[in-house]
Amino acid sequence: MVRILVVAAALVAALGQSGGASEPGSQSTAKKPADPSGIYLCEGTNPDGHRYRGIVQIAAIEDTFLVRWTLSDDIEVTGVGILRNDVLSVSYFGGTPAVVVYKVDAEKLVGEWTMGGADGKTYAETLTRVPEGSLTIPKPQERPRRPKRTEPVAGTISI
Repeated sequence: MVRILVVAAALVAALGQSGGASEPGSQSTAKKPADPSGIYLCEGTNPDGHRYRGIVQIAAIEDTFLVRWTLSDDIEVTGVGILRNDVLSVSYFGGTPAVVVYKVDAEKLVGEWTMGGADGKTYAETLTRVPEGSLTIPKPQERPRRPKRTEPVAGTISI
């Protein structure tokens, strides 16, 4: 009897370590993570208490996400993020290092953000998904390329 219990315990442990693989054709009950890729209307609060609005684009790149905020005052900020357990964490640099963490659901991302110099304070930001095709984002205009500099640059850099 003890031998049967030990074998059963070992079998259960082995199945648990293999991720609980199921037989072919059986339905998995694991929840598929929400894909935050898309275009969103953005609303948030700045450290000075003023509200801001804008457009946020999120694009998947392998297992990461590229996030671009275009705010109403023509400020553009780009960041990179990772999605784990329906939480999208994004690091960005908008004059100072910053991070935003969103809880992802089908139509909204509800987040909090902070930045260097915020003295430990966090600020709210909500992204509301724009239905596909209802908003077109203009493509950036091609900028003329500057000729490559061939002579060395003189000067000093202080840190």
